Amino acid sequence: MTMREVPTVCRMCHGGCGALVTVDGDRAVSVAGHPGNPNNAGFLCAKGRASVEHAYHPDRLREPLRRTGPRGSGRYRPIGWDEALAEVAERLAAARDRDGARSVVLAQGTDRNYQEWLFRFANALGTPNVLGPAHVCFYPRVMAGILTLGGFTFCDYENDPEVVLVWGSNKAATHGDGVIGTRLLSAVSRGTRLIVVDPHRTALAARAELWLPLLPGTDAALGLGLLHVVLGEGLIDREFVEQHTVGHDRLADHVRPWDPERVAAITGVDAELIVRAARRYASASAAAIELGTGTAQHPGSFDTARSAVLLAAVCGNLDRPGGDVLWDPQAIIGRRTMPMSEALPPESAAQRLGGERHRVLSMSGWAHPAAVWRAVLEHDPYPVRTMAVFGSNLLVAYPDSDRVHRALAALDFLCVADLFLTPTAAMADIVLPVSGWLERDQIVEHANYVAARRAVTAVGEARSDEEILLDLAARLGLPGFWESARAALDARLAPAGTSWQELADGYYRPTELRHFKHRERGFATPTGKVALYHEGLRRMGHDPMPVHRPAPRGPRAGEYLLTSRHSPFYFNSEFRNVPSLRAREPDPRVELHPGTAAAEGIADGDWTLLEARGSQALFRARVTDAVLPGVLCAGASWWYPELPPDRSWRVSNVNRLLRDGDENPAMGSSLQRGVPCSVRPAPAELVADCLRGGAAAWAGELR
Repeated sequence: MTMREVPTVCRMCHGGCGALVTVDGDRAVSVAGHPGNPNNAGFLCAKGRASVEHAYHPDRLREPLRRTGPRGSGRYRPIGWDEALAEVAERLAAARDRDGARSVVLAQGTDRNYQEWLFRFANALGTPNVLGPAHVCFYPRVMAGILTLGGFTFCDYENDPEVVLVWGSNKAATHGDGVIGTRLLSAVSRGTRLIVVDPHRTALAARAELWLPLLPGTDAALGLGLLHVVLGEGLIDREFVEQHTVGHDRLADHVRPWDPERVAAITGVDAELIVRAARRYASASAAAIELGTGTAQHPGSFDTARSAVLLAAVCGNLDRPGGDVLWDPQAIIGRRTMPMSEALPPESAAQRLGGERHRVLSMSGWAHPAAVWRAVLEHDPYPVRTMAVFGSNLLVAYPDSDRVHRALAALDFLCVADLFLTPTAAMADIVLPVSGWLERDQIVEHANYVAARRAVTAVGEARSDEEILLDLAARLGLPGFWESARAALDARLAPAGTSWQELADGYYRPTELRHFKHRERGFATPTGKVALYHEGLRRMGHDPMPVHRPAPRGPRAGEYLLTSRHSPFYFNSEFRNVPSLRAREPDPRVELHPGTAAAEGIADGDWTLLEARGSQALFRARVTDAVLPGVLCAGASWWYPELPPDRSWRVSNVNRLLRDGDENPAMGSSLQRGVPCSVRPAPAELVADCLRGGAAAWAGELR
């Protein structure tokens, strides 16, 4: 066979790292980092290096399946693509005709560049209900930026910020939002200093000039405290504030009560440390803010993101070298135009589930998950009976997993498109096998545009999400689609005067970064200025300036504050079936302080039983002083591929301990950081019963 090397983009997460795939004939044999891609400059993480192992896993779905046993049993028989897609299209059409298109929910997981395809399909079908974890992920930051200054900002690492405020982001270990930790670490090696806000002493916190170890869920209070110091001491860029912002005086009055001592009592961060951090950030010649997902998973999410944008604005760190910058998108059919939002009638958009309560989330196009489950289970405000899921393991992705399970069981029809028979896929009536990233062509769009080239033929009969949606659109007669995925790639690139072949041949199409654009054209807001006070939010019934939203209650005696962490060896719920990655972290872990462990009689490596909100989960203890006393830090999105599907998601799933409610009014982000939770040694017989493999009966003692 002839060996060849294919330049492409790794999609084991949605970080967009350049990859070089070595192919023997039509089989990938290895994957390495692409030194010519500036996003990762040749680095590739353990997940990326395991791509071949993942692609040729013996449990990959290779043909469409029809369920033959009870939901969750995992019993299916193979069927052909035509039969499968004909049924899916028929069930979507029947639901639309019976209860209206709004009764159909389309769900997705992380954004591997088919998110805009799913929105396009939903808008063409006429449903306003696209389900995803946006409200506890990227979108509090996205919408805070869009509403405040007209766009989402990125850290300008190439121009060497003097200071980077890393807030709720473990960027050196886990980050999939298009700018990975190597670029930050390169800036640090050139002299950039770090201020890190995190309840966990991460690798970045260990390297920081200042580490602010706040209690989980108190980020918005800290943001108000930082603004109090900066505005109160006059540490602002007066020229920028006077010329390019509105609402300075109102903001100054708003944060005046948030003195460091008050903030310290809420956050657990020493008052003097808050003052030092504010002064250090404000005095830097250029500073950037790296805001992470950790800030998005509690009711203060949108407020935290807004406070970070306001901090950057009053210190003059927007749209400048080494600060937080805005990219102008290239003229392609991309993230902004591909969803074809204009196809959805306004009266349909107004019926988006959760939209009346969480208006900013609804503005971004997403339905609220809790509202979706309510519509399925209670038909409130209208019935949802049909769902199609693309690349999302819903049973471990959302709070109150048992309620999610009840909702999936109550559907008239469920279709899941995925690479493996996850516990969510095992609930489906029809399962569609999806190609992996080595097996498809895509445009990867972050700040720049890169060709993610197909390296090999898809395993079995697997098809890409794009191909599946194109086929369904044709069967349903939906407008705005193309004859093939290749035709779609060419059409999307045509406005930029290029084609898929040209992009693939050139691999990388950079976007020019221009600074100080606001001096020429202002910001993309109604006033042309940064909205420190946001009148539009006030008119929507939301707070026009950031506020702190206290948790409904603190921990009682014997309880601690539960938060969660992501592993560098997994991406959300993925890859626990990949042997080389599972070997690096074989069990779900909860990190706890030595003092906490001693108080509860727990030793390092013991199995523990976490309990919150009436539910329990098993985690193996890792005793470390990297977490604060009184804080439990559990691994996120765990399930056991080796267990029967109906048991695999129940045992160590931290989302079973969480509930909806206590939500951010604007975005709907629920309390997932700072949840009162107890921990104790797990009985050995319970551990053995829960983790017993095969089809043996489960006693079900775990609540």
